[in-house]
Amino acid sequence: MKLLLLSLMLLVEPTYAAVCEGQYTTVAAVQGSGSKSPLLNQEVVVKAVVTGIFTQKGGLDGFFIQSLQPDNDPQTSEGLFVYTGQWQPAVSVADVVLVSGQVSEQYGTTQLRAINKISVCDSNYALPTPHLIQLPLDQLNLETLENMRVEVKATTVTDIYQYLKFGEITVSSERLFSITSLVEPGLAVEPLLVSQKRDQLVIDDGRLQAYARPFNVGRDGRQPVSAGNPMRTGYSVDAVGVLSYLFGQYKLQPTQAISIGPQSNIRSPQPDQPAGDFRVATFNVENWFTDFNDGSDHCGNIIGMGCRGAKNEAERQRQLNKLVAVINRLDAAVIGLQELQNNPSESINTLVDALNKDTHLDKWRYIDAGQLGQDVIKVGLIFQPKEVQPVGDYAVLNRDRLADFEEHRHRIVLAQTFKHLKSDKLITVASLHLKSKSCRDAEGVNQAQQDGQGCYNPARVRAARQIVNWLKHDPTAMGANLQLIVGDFNSYQKEDPIVTFEKAGFINLAREYLGVENWTTSYRGKVGSLDYIMANKPAAELATGVSQWHINSDEIRDFGYRLTPLADQIERPDKFYQANPFSSSDHDPVLAGFQLSVPDSKETNN
Repeated sequence: MKLLLLSLMLLVEPTYAAVCEGQYTTVAAVQGSGSKSPLLNQEVVVKAVVTGIFTQKGGLDGFFIQSLQPDNDPQTSEGLFVYTGQWQPAVSVADVVLVSGQVSEQYGTTQLRAINKISVCDSNYALPTPHLIQLPLDQLNLETLENMRVEVKATTVTDIYQYLKFGEITVSSERLFSITSLVEPGLAVEPLLVSQKRDQLVIDDGRLQAYARPFNVGRDGRQPVSAGNPMRTGYSVDAVGVLSYLFGQYKLQPTQAISIGPQSNIRSPQPDQPAGDFRVATFNVENWFTDFNDGSDHCGNIIGMGCRGAKNEAERQRQLNKLVAVINRLDAAVIGLQELQNNPSESINTLVDALNKDTHLDKWRYIDAGQLGQDVIKVGLIFQPKEVQPVGDYAVLNRDRLADFEEHRHRIVLAQTFKHLKSDKLITVASLHLKSKSCRDAEGVNQAQQDGQGCYNPARVRAARQIVNWLKHDPTAMGANLQLIVGDFNSYQKEDPIVTFEKAGFINLAREYLGVENWTTSYRGKVGSLDYIMANKPAAELATGVSQWHINSDEIRDFGYRLTPLADQIERPDKFYQANPFSSSDHDPVLAGFQLSVPDSKETNN
């Protein structure tokens, strides 16, 4: 092996001008104008300038070259990838090289392999100007830019799911939204999906190894990404590199550090607090369990189910630290919670105790509704007794109240009427969590209908009708004129369940105050709202504003509370965790303000 590597190294040599001026094949001739090279499997000698080197361990096992003089044919690429395997030839970026090898098509990309000689003809050659890729792609065929120098400017990061594992981010011309956040389900969905696909480009890191170290840089552009130095969706990014084709995708492989806009999507350590004297919030806490997720089926009510959430005490405390940081900063009078462990009171009681300990006050209390049905998770309501007091008993929408309510799909709905102490007004708050879009066990009409709404849409519509009818009949019997529905609706804002609530007179406050482009979650590079605060007309008339605190949808998931290794023999770095609100869940909290009392005349005059 050593002799082989030595012989290969000898293949790279400075060469006399006479040799470099000899006959050679142009890069464009090797590439051709089609999807495959017209010189496939032929031996060629190519002269070009080195534009990017990725021969490091775990890299792409080669380097990129580009024509010295383009042929001005827009249908032919001027770049090639030179595959060198484990051999690391002594070439540098801006070297002019003469490469002798065989033309090959590997996984859809044209390259030179079986290299038998590389000659360095010149150094410090002026690199070709990178081609500006403008998103969304119009008529541009990226095949014509394969292996060439390219750049993107002022793009928006829309997907970071693979950033830690494979060093990839996806960029677009702007944030991309789940289609049914913007348009009604149906025929308009497919054309928009095609349009969004043209508005995505992957920026890679030139490495193939999973969880390659050092990790790629975070916001500061220098240090590895971490909980305190994040990579977030919404960042504005410029990048220069070469355009490769790997695993069925065109990917920009940077040849210099990517540039992140210094003022783009800066984290907000506190939520925007809407005006008014009463605020309500909703927050999906993503499986806050007091029992450990140890693989046994000891959670759930009556029926044994697997636990979720933390695997041990250390993880549970880390999760709790983050939830406390979120909820105490929301500081709402009433908060609807989703995905609490469905036990008698341990999960919500432990959370409220931690909230009070953090504030050094008896600030929070909860509605003790006990176990709700047989699901492993439930909804809850917490409140601040200095601002509101519960009046009467809580009410639940379950099978006992309505025989055909599908509590095996949806979580049981919990409602409580509160008296606002400053105004003496009564307001009923209902916390819900509808069936997800997951297609597990979906049958018949509950299967995906290819209209963008996912599975179980009819089930969610039916539940929406049942909930509005239940609230119409005043389930708490307190005669409250003001009603709010908060929670995880698992429906984007143009979908049938949300329309059902709206037709019944409930108003989506986020759309009223933030416009159609609002979001609380991110999935496969697209954002959208699944979490809502909906108000009946009398309550909506007293609303002052809404904020969505993007502490989770824009963040890397691995910066949450988990302690498990990232992969086999790859431990999770300590810097991946901070006891702050970011990466605390997979949903963003929503906060709404209301002016329930009549403003003081002096305040009005001022």
